[in-house]
Amino acid sequence: MAIYTTLDDLKKRLDPEVLAGLADDENTPPDLDDPETQAVIAQAIADGAQLIDSYLTGRADLANPAVQASLERINATLALYFLYRRRYVDDALNPLAAAREAVSAHLAAVSRGEERLADGDQGTPEMEVYSTTEDEPRVLDREALTNW
Repeated sequence: MAIYTTLDDLKKRLDPEVLAGLADDENTPPDLDDPETQAVIAQAIADGAQLIDSYLTGRADLANPAVQASLERINATLALYFLYRRRYVDDALNPLAAAREAVSAHLAAVSRGEERLADGDQGTPEMEVYSTTEDEPRVLDREALTNW
């Protein structure tokens, strides 16, 4: 699983005090430098990356810088959604629920080849095809099929 965003990226998108408040269950005031708080944030980032991977594995050229920038934004949005979800179990109250739905719809469209992640994204990377068999193709006769 690839990680497309970092804690520092999230700090640029959300006030660090709010970010700490979403992730810290132990300290008052919330402490963004606490290892447990950082572990919660890392898990939210990983959850977002896992969702991205479920849509895009083998379908996008992850080496493309424009794609990487797009995935950083998408992963940050998903990570923040998962952090807000810790506080707002009901998605109707989660301020990023609509953003998560939009991201999921976009990733689904990318996985179907209907949309691109970014300008310059050519879609599925070229893959070389290798055969692992050197034998003649198997032909099953009537007896083999009947016994199967």
